[in-house]
Amino acid sequence: MDESTTGPGGAGGDGPPPEASRVTLDVRPLLAAGEEPFPTIMQAVERLDDDQVLLLRSPFDPTPLHAVLARKGFLRSTRELAPSDFETSYWRPPHADVAAGRHRRDGVAAGELPPVAEVLDVRGLLPPEPLERTLAALETLPVGKALMQLNERVPAFLLPELEERGYAYRLDQDDRGVLVTMWREARP
Repeated sequence: MDESTTGPGGAGGDGPPPEASRVTLDVRPLLAAGEEPFPTIMQAVERLDDDQVLLLRSPFDPTPLHAVLARKGFLRSTRELAPSDFETSYWRPPHADVAAGRHRRDGVAAGELPPVAEVLDVRGLLPPEPLERTLAALETLPVGKALMQLNERVPAFLLPELEERGYAYRLDQDDRGVLVTMWREARP
């Protein structure tokens, strides 16, 4: 039927990693019984390992949930299997493999990143909008939290701005695009 894959800002992507293990949650019985599925979904999300995918079955495209999980750093892919039968995959973008680009960790242990406060998907936007949106989001970013930017390419004009403003960053790049994770560390 219909399939859409998006990052947190609504632009396209390629879907969850095929090698990732899946955790399936079917909330259709809960909704049919008149129960609120949100707490059950969030419990399942909290139990996910970084490399796992949540497969959520629901009678509709759970649009409000997309925004909630996007703020937690999740990407998604939704398929309509039949009328009133949707399957949505939620997964975190990979952080472990740095395929190319610059990589700074200023004070963050290897493989460790601050908790993600916001995900900004700038794929498909024309310059200078990605830079402007990212710098605006950094203005309200709490110290010790990270902003993740999903981009089609290495943001060449953003990187010097980050360095000039005192932000650490990490670039992860693969054939699907570039993930820039940015944060400002607490000063002693």
